[in-house]
Amino acid sequence: MKRSTLIQDLAIRYKYLNHAQVEKMVELIFKHLGNALSQDQRIEIRGIGTWHIKTRNPRLARNPRTGEKVQVGTKKNIAFRMAKDLKFRINQNKSPEEIDKQIERMYDRKD
Repeated sequence: MKRSTLIQDLAIRYKYLNHAQVEKMVELIFKHLGNALSQDQRIEIRGIGTWHIKTRNPRLARNPRTGEKVQVGTKKNIAFRMAKDLKFRINQNKSPEEIDKQIERMYDRKD
């Protein structure tokens, strides 16, 4: 899904917000997520997963063109770990409604 599709879908679903308001809201959310990651903060969205910064140690690499060995410094990458709910959803051959009901039953607690 692209950002424009997300904005369009949200504007249709939430009719009391106009397209410009939805676009601003989505931009703000993505900006905050990007800022959090750039400050090495972990992001958790329940039901979707977690993003965190993973630091790769410096290493010796090889230039593929010349074969020369070069030192590559420390690098940071974004790592994502999928939530159990999302993993369950994408591995089912059922309709979204059936999956939602099954997840609700999984979390139902009888006191």
